[in-house]
Amino acid sequence: MVYYGRPSRNCLPCRRRKIRCDLDPQGCSQCRRAKLTCYGYRDMKDLAFHDETHLTTQKALARHAAAQRTAAPQLSWDVLSRNAFLCLYIERYSYGFDALAPLLATSSPAGHLQASVGAVGLAFMALQANRPDLMPLANRQYLTAIQTVREAIHSSLKSSSNGPSHCVSNETLQSVLLLDLYEKLAIYHQWLGLHGSWLSHIQGALAMVHARPSADFVDPTTCQLASRTVLALTISCGVTGKPIPDKLHAIRRDLNNHIRHAKWTFLGLLMSVIDFRAHMRSGVLRPDDILSQACDLQDQLASAERKIPRSWGPRQVDSHDSLIFDGYYDVYPSHYATQVFNAFRILRLEMCDIIHNLDPCSMVANTIAEITQDICAAVPQFILVGARSGNTVPFSPLQILECRGILTALYQAAQITPNMNLREWILQSLAHMADNGVKSAQDVAHYLAVEPKLDYWTVFAMIGSCGITA
Repeated sequence: MVYYGRPSRNCLPCRRRKIRCDLDPQGCSQCRRAKLTCYGYRDMKDLAFHDETHLTTQKALARHAAAQRTAAPQLSWDVLSRNAFLCLYIERYSYGFDALAPLLATSSPAGHLQASVGAVGLAFMALQANRPDLMPLANRQYLTAIQTVREAIHSSLKSSSNGPSHCVSNETLQSVLLLDLYEKLAIYHQWLGLHGSWLSHIQGALAMVHARPSADFVDPTTCQLASRTVLALTISCGVTGKPIPDKLHAIRRDLNNHIRHAKWTFLGLLMSVIDFRAHMRSGVLRPDDILSQACDLQDQLASAERKIPRSWGPRQVDSHDSLIFDGYYDVYPSHYATQVFNAFRILRLEMCDIIHNLDPCSMVANTIAEITQDICAAVPQFILVGARSGNTVPFSPLQILECRGILTALYQAAQITPNMNLREWILQSLAHMADNGVKSAQDVAHYLAVEPKLDYWTVFAMIGSCGITA
């Protein structure tokens, strides 16, 4: 408090009446005349005020300096989104971009790879933080990235025409894969149905990989980029309903000599399922053929799922929390392992649904019940505080990503299960996710309520999950 001047010793009634008090030791005469109760005079020791002007001035200056620091220019959305994409998605979530960091380290600061990362970072932030207002900025960066990538490809082709033939660099291939990722991330805010140009980047990447001699796949970076191309184009074919190109099948066969893990096995079966779906839509298969192929694919998927390394499997935890269905949940060693298991389950549910529709007497009802139960058991590990050390409420950015990774499986389970209690639990879990930062969980619940027959591939694309697949 800042104070100047001497305080008054007057009694309270005189101060209130704003008259002079005679300070008579026997009692204030003004109060006696007015017949008021006088409680005496104030002690000057109690009224001692300190001149705190200097201290207050210092505090005000400190506050002003803090305000100036707060008001100083913050990091731009370009920088923030780029950091979020690299530190959260690439380093902590994705398993398919191991080549990006070393390629970025040697790339030109103004080159096409840096521009592609900038565009994808903004699209990722728009999806992750539900910030559609960032998309105009992302689109401008995307157009810049496309231009610089085209210039790099043109320069490479020009060099090839003037000398020994050589392939487009790994840096350029990585940029093209990032542009494809941009398209998949941007779907959530720009859904207008899929158009022909949506496949252009990944088809370009396919041409680049196909031009490589198979001996190049010995190089870990080339092998990783080629496998990412196979995955990205397979997902694109699944979303658009197109059969797998022959070139893609050929590249996968070449890569079989260099890649051995459960997701790669799944990818081969996924390509078979996508071709099967395309043939069904074309009308070339008879019902008996459809039933036979669906049974065969279901058996292959179940067999491959059983062969997933035991170290990838979950440990079961008993609990009766309201966020848990049927008294237990599963904790997997990583969200990646969860995704691989759920990917098998989604396709198996589709095959079981086809089998059940064509042969109601078949024994797939128990299989459907087991698979949907397993999908639900994989959810609490991501949303339940205490299930893992990093879980929080509201959800952390990593939890939000992990939840996005299970939304399609939940949609498929809720769509196919005849168990209304399980379906209701899924809807409650989606609502809990939406309340804690997973906006697309609300969209999935809406599709289940309004468009329950929507194909799971369409949902997979519309909520942006096809872009964040680990």
